[in-house]
Amino acid sequence: MKTLVLWSSRTGNTKAVAQAIYDALPGDKEIVEEGREKDTAGYDLVFVGFWGFRRGADMAARRILSSLHNHKVAIYGTAGTYPDSPAARDYLANAAALLPKDSTCLGTFICQGRVHSFHIGKRSEHAEKVHPMTPERLARLREAEKHPNEEDFQKAAAWALEMVEKAGC
Repeated sequence: MKTLVLWSSRTGNTKAVAQAIYDALPGDKEIVEEGREKDTAGYDLVFVGFWGFRRGADMAARRILSSLHNHKVAIYGTAGTYPDSPAARDYLANAAALLPKDSTCLGTFICQGRVHSFHIGKRSEHAEKVHPMTPERLARLREAEKHPNEEDFQKAAAWALEMVEKAGC
């Protein structure tokens, strides 16, 4: 089986998860940062990683997801939200919805990760109106600073092996 792991990362979170996935994969495999030109033809399974952006994938990941015709795809991401939250489900569902109809999403995975300092530091008046810094939000962002961690990497690796099995290659 020939597998490709793509990733896009703003703070290094998704890059680290991509490496854990890549390290767990058997067989012929390659890892490439999204945004670099890469022909995906000939790969049996393509992993696409993103950092959470506006309840979906970042722009680089959006471009690659929408271009993956006739592929088996596994989608993973990192975001400051809790992995079992409605927001996390939105990130993954919105990313998966970008795939062309002739591709198959085999599964999704998300883990919490530290967020860009903009979300914690000085913020614009608009940002404060849209997402006020409540005690709950601050606690979630502080928890996100601890991720991804070794447990997250192990979960990502186990998920990657499940995706390989689902791909049946």
